[in-house]
Amino acid sequence: MKNNNLTSFIKHSSVLLSFAAFLLPGLAAAQQYYDPGLLQKAIDRKPVDYQPPGIRVGSFVLGTGAELAYENNDNIYYRNNLNISDNIFHIRPWANLNSDWNRHALNFNVYADIGRYSDFGTEDYEDWVASLNGRFDVKRGSSFNYKASYMQLHEDRASPDGRLGIRPAEFVLSGFDIGYSHAFNRMTIGLNWKLADTDYDNTVRINGDIVDHQDRDRSRDEVTLRFDYDMSGQRGIFFSGEINNTDYDQVFDNAGYARSSDGYNLRGGVSWDQTGVLVGDLYVIYLQQDYDDPRFGNIDGWGLGANLDWTPTELTNVNVQFRNAPQETTVVGASGYYSSLYSARVQHELRRNWLLNARVSYTDNNYEVIGNAPNTVLNDTQVTRAGAGVSYLFNRNFYISGGYVYEKQAANLSRFEYKTNRWFLTVGAEL
Repeated sequence: MKNNNLTSFIKHSSVLLSFAAFLLPGLAAAQQYYDPGLLQKAIDRKPVDYQPPGIRVGSFVLGTGAELAYENNDNIYYRNNLNISDNIFHIRPWANLNSDWNRHALNFNVYADIGRYSDFGTEDYEDWVASLNGRFDVKRGSSFNYKASYMQLHEDRASPDGRLGIRPAEFVLSGFDIGYSHAFNRMTIGLNWKLADTDYDNTVRINGDIVDHQDRDRSRDEVTLRFDYDMSGQRGIFFSGEINNTDYDQVFDNAGYARSSDGYNLRGGVSWDQTGVLVGDLYVIYLQQDYDDPRFGNIDGWGLGANLDWTPTELTNVNVQFRNAPQETTVVGASGYYSSLYSARVQHELRRNWLLNARVSYTDNNYEVIGNAPNTVLNDTQVTRAGAGVSYLFNRNFYISGGYVYEKQAANLSRFEYKTNRWFLTVGAEL
């Protein structure tokens, strides 16, 4: 697991949601109202002579650390007409235990984000994640892979589904995936099955009424088959197909809609594995999601996807992400929404121990509303984010980071629009 620095605590539960995307690919796609750069720490890649060695524990290596962070947010409720500011203090301990074996692999990860608000204690939270992942090598070119995690999170106030209640909605995100891959000369075939479960707690309005979130509880299955063909040892082409099923615990939600669905996606593209220069995928995707409720329209469309890590020089690293996926919602009158995310982040070594970072992202969320929906139904949001920061490395074990992030959401309904300005300062230690 990557520990988080300055930009990694821009959205509270979002830090862990992004971490969920790392642990269970596709699982965190159920929530796109988070900052796409959160998994990328401010210090994305330390110079070799500033990397902590870890602690040898038998045949494992233990990495551990903690951060103390200060954040100022001038719009903690993400409203367009009620800008309330507050100072938030964070404590973020973490630990990784990674195997150091010639064959097979086993890794344990734990992470916590404890946030305390100076003036608005109802926004306080304690988020945490526990996970394991690994690989079992059957023979040369063949292996089983597995991942599992349990996450106690809270929902960000920017989400249209989570604005009610005097406290943020809390939920558990858990799941696992298992897979098998085998290489036939230049061709590799992989088959994966993923299961994810989301379980929300109810919240309370200021007048004491219960906000029922039980109609949001759901599970999701995904089965994916992927073919990779190695063209040159550093470049290949691939094709994958996925079928999925989202099953809500309640057949009908509180507004009377049947939100369970089935879908699929097809993608094909190019992959790179030029270690130290370019690693990742660039692909075209087509997807479709069909809902049980006949009043709901299907979500479908084409998109461009990417997850590329590019190192043009020894001092500069660039990460690019494009994502397209149907997302779940309980917004009345909408079956779901099609989310397209585009983000880029740059880190540059000004000196060996002075690191600069900058990033920008744009997310377009198009809601699929029913045919007779009134114009008071949310049907579109666009989120723009931009930020920059600087980090200073004292040595292998201690660092300090600071920076700024601007965020703006536009929508067809003014009550969902907002702007935020956020400043950060972090002191971190790791072994």
